[in-house]
Parts: sequence; structure tokens; C-alpha cells
Amino acid sequence: MLKPLRRLLLTAVVFAGPAWLGVTTEVQARDVVIAQGFDAESLWPNQTTAAITINPGQAIVESLFWIDPKENKLEPLLATGYEMETPTSVIVKLREGVMFTNGEPMNADAAVKSMGIVIDAKQAPSYALFFSSFEKAEKVDDLTMRITLKAPYAALEQALAVAFVVPPKYWDEVGREKYGLQPIGTGPYVFSEWQRDNQLVMTKNENYWGEIPGGIDRLIWKPVADDIARVSGLKTGEYDVISNVPVSMAEEIKADSNLTLVPVDSYRIFFNYLAPLDDQTSPLQDKRVRKAINHAIDKKTLIDTIFGGYGVATNGQVLRPQQIGFDPTLTDYEYDPEKAKALLAEAGYPDGFTLTFKASSGAYAQDSEVPFAIGGMLEKVGIKTDIVVLEGGEYLRQLRSTELTPMGFVGMAPADDPSIMMALFRSTWRYPYYKNPELDKLIDAGQNELDKEKRAAVYREAMQLMYEEAPVLWLYGAVDFYATSAKITNFMPGGHGKFWFYDVNAAD
Repeated sequence: MLKPLRRLLLTAVVFAGPAWLGVTTEVQARDVVIAQGFDAESLWPNQTTAAITINPGQAIVESLFWIDPKENKLEPLLATGYEMETPTSVIVKLREGVMFTNGEPMNADAAVKSMGIVIDAKQAPSYALFFSSFEKAEKVDDLTMRITLKAPYAALEQALAVAFVVPPKYWDEVGREKYGLQPIGTGPYVFSEWQRDNQLVMTKNENYWGEIPGGIDRLIWKPVADDIARVSGLKTGEYDVISNVPVSMAEEIKADSNLTLVPVDSYRIFFNYLAPLDDQTSPLQDKRVRKAINHAIDKKTLIDTIFGGYGVATNGQVLRPQQIGFDPTLTDYEYDPEKAKALLAEAGYPDGFTLTFKASSGAYAQDSEVPFAIGGMLEKVGIKTDIVVLEGGEYLRQLRSTELTPMGFVGMAPADDPSIMMALFRSTWRYPYYKNPELDKLIDAGQNELDKEKRAAVYREAMQLMYEEAPVLWLYGAVDFYATSAKITNFMPGGHGKFWFYDVNAAD
């Protein structure tokens, strides 16, 4: 059955373009100003899987579908629905009468072109594993596209929700990099200007095929790395929407009648890569050392002291309890400094060692606090840490170039399917911090298995393998806090850190 059409309202806004130094945009009454931890990298949403970049980009460039965080259901955007012809053949129906803002038609030619781009790992490396089961896309008629899969794909809907559609002629004319700086799309907003590391501005699309967001003429995106500065700006009216609200300030915002606190059960799992890579010379290549680090960290204290109890135990695995494949028999490595010391001595490090530990500033709430708490706990068992805190853009660059070694703090919030999280640990992932052929086989099996019970068994085996090998320091699952001014209503981010403005309104 084709999915039913849902009434659409508003999408997130962004402004992009070349850096015009010295230009300041005056905020007007019908503007919504959004403060995130750092600036977008590109306004082509398939450039990266980082939500901070996708959020502004998808206000201009729309996908075939989106997953409504209120219902956690796939809903139509540029497509009106899909149906399975066979287990490896997907028919996608497209919306009639939609135009890109440069006048190109949004039709099967555009959809097929766009699918070809995201299927090509050279053009969209960030999404290579999302679309690794996709063989090709072809036009059936002007409003119908057929997608051929290499094998049945359990996370099909997650992939369809991140297939963004670009205007073919303009894409070919400017190329991927320039498109990311000056995108043309079908969304409710159009690119206006982009002052790098200052602000990104977009204006409403007067010819939008859906309903223009209520009361919002422009969206202005601001990179603000400091948590307290974002909250202060919200209180003074400088910002209307902020992300990564510190837990310590959540109750204060909640008590303010001029503000709205928006808590979200996050998909994000926080851990440290303990990179046992063959090209690295590090004590972390010894499994006993990786286990010792896990025993050295008091995760409950991290959750209680830094996050006020707003966090969840990971139970020694990277899948959440709500997901297929979570293993209820596993528990976190117990906090046991003496056992950690014994394992270090057994591995040949009775006096410990010094380790470079990389982390971010502005990528996650309170991400400048957690690494130092971890460093203090590690020092108690003899491991000294040289903590390197990276600005958000540089942090993402080093993450993707596999430079967060030998130990790096990350928070991963992929789409809500176990295959997407597990893809991060496949040896062919574009930034592999762990390589294990046995785990690769389990990841592949889980991706292509449609039977839920069999699929769950595969992922439970994968969780047990990772638990034994300890390629990461498991930390905690997050509860994300956003906040808005009282004029913003119906704002709801997803657990993966993405947010849209569909169904959102701003009071005049």
C-alpha cells in the first residue's frame, strides 16, 4: 500500500552563501533565530550525517520522506508514498506540480538523478552505508521511480528519509561543493546569505508547494559554541531556538514563563573510541587495557553529577533498549579501580602510561566537562591523559579522518535502526576506528535480515562480541534538552538531533 499523504506545514530554515564580511542582518519581528553549537559545513544535507549541518540544509533542500518525531513514522514529502514490487524492487510515487526555486521541475528525472548521487559512495561518502544495498534508480514515468536493491534491506525507510532531491541541471552546472554553499531546493525557505561562523539567513519561499510556516518570514542560524551563552541569548530574546541546553539550566528555563523547555529522549549514545588500529602504536591495542579503562570509569557518577541524573546506562552496548538486538543479559563493566589496576599490570603497565584524549567543544551539551571528569578517574588508576579540546568543525574533520586517536570522545545518534549504528563499526566505514572481520559478518547479516527474531539474534551476538573485545569505553545514553521562546509552538526535535519546522508556528 502507498503511504497516505499527510498535511504539511513548515520546515527548518537556513541562509547560505558566500561569506560577506562586515554584513549584519537586522533581526525583524517575523524572524526566528536559531543557535546551535557550531556552523554548518554545507547546506547539501547529504554532505554529512551531522545533525547540526543537516538542520539548516533541509529547510531548503527536501527529501523524499521524513520521519515525524512526534509519531516516529515515515511521512511523505516530495514522494507521496512507496510500495514494494518485490523484496528488492521499490516503487516510489512523486508529488505532482512541485518546482525547484530556479524553475526546474521536481519529477522522476530529478529523483533518479538524486538517488544516483547518494548511491555513489564517491559523491556522498557520508551515506555510503545507508545506501550500500541500493543497486540503481530508474524512471518509470514522470512521477514514478523504481529503486532496485542488491538485497532485502531492513532499514529501507531510514534510507528513503535521507534521500534529498536536487535540481539536476543546477547540480551539474555548479557541482557538489558550490551547491552546498548556494543550494536550490523545493523547501519552504530559500538561500539568502551566509557569513561563515557568524550567521546563515534564509527567507520564505513564496511559491512553496506546501504551507509556509506560520508567522516566520526568515530563519537565521547562529553558531554559538558556549552552552551558557546560548541560554543567556534565549533569555534576552536574542535567540528563539537553542540546542544542547545544559542540564544544570534546564529547571531554570522550565520555570520561566517566557521560555519553553523541550526534553527529548535521545538516540545518542556516548562513548570513547579506544582505537586498536594496526597502524597505531598504543597500549589500547591490548584488550586488557581497554577493559581496564572501562572498569576505571564510574558512569553513574558522571550521569548524576554532570547531568543531574538525566542520562541512562548503556549496559555495555551501543544499541538502546528500545532497539532490535539490545541484549538484556549484558550489564555495564562494573566500576572497579582495583580491577583496572590489576588488568593494567597484567598487560605490562603496572605504572600506567600517558594517553592523548581528544574531545569537542560545542558539539554536545557539556562536552567540555565530561572528558576532564573521565581524565580524573583514569588518573586514579595510573593513566594520565593529555586532553585536547577541539572546536566543532575541526572536531568533525578529525573524526572523519580517523584522527581522534588513540582515544576520542563521541556521541553518535544515527537513524533509529540498529543497522545504522552498527555500520559505524564496520571495517569499511569511512572512518573506521575498529576492524573486526567477525563483527563485519554480523553487521552485514543484520542489515539484510527481515525476520525480526533472527535479526535480533544477530545483533545480540554482535553486542556480546563487542562487549568482550571492548573497542570503546561505554559511557551513557543522553536526554537532550532544547529550549525556545514562548512564541514558538509545536517544536519537536528527533532523537537523532535533527529538527524541522513542519507544524511549527511563531506567534506575531
